[in-house]
Amino acid sequence: MEIIGQPPELAGLKCEALICEGFVLKGRAVTNANVVYLCFPGAWHKLILDCGVIIWRRSERAPEPWTISDRGWDYPHVDVGFAADVVGHHLEKYDMRATTSGCQVTFLFDNGRSVIIDNVQDQSEYQIC
Repeated sequence: MEIIGQPPELAGLKCEALICEGFVLKGRAVTNANVVYLCFPGAWHKLILDCGVIIWRRSERAPEPWTISDRGWDYPHVDVGFAADVVGHHLEKYDMRATTSGCQVTFLFDNGRSVIIDNVQDQSEYQIC
């Protein structure tokens, strides 16, 4: 597993947002976590899992859904933080690991909820546990 960028120190911080950007091609959902945006005490972080590579970047502002209409590409956003009931809760830890077909990042919150971002064969999906 390769990590590009500096993984942020988020343990112990309160989650303000966790948004997953999907990818829809001509009306067909391809992936629901193409890019993951996290906000902890006012700082936005961008997480991308791609073929066994975990990429971390800072983001200057909250993300917005977007489209490339002439190609039939849509990038919808899902407020996973709200759906998982982790907004307002503290992150206990997150783990990054390689898997047999990609990589995975698991976020564990102080209310016992987890959000898992799993990249398998170049497609990333989120799961709420």
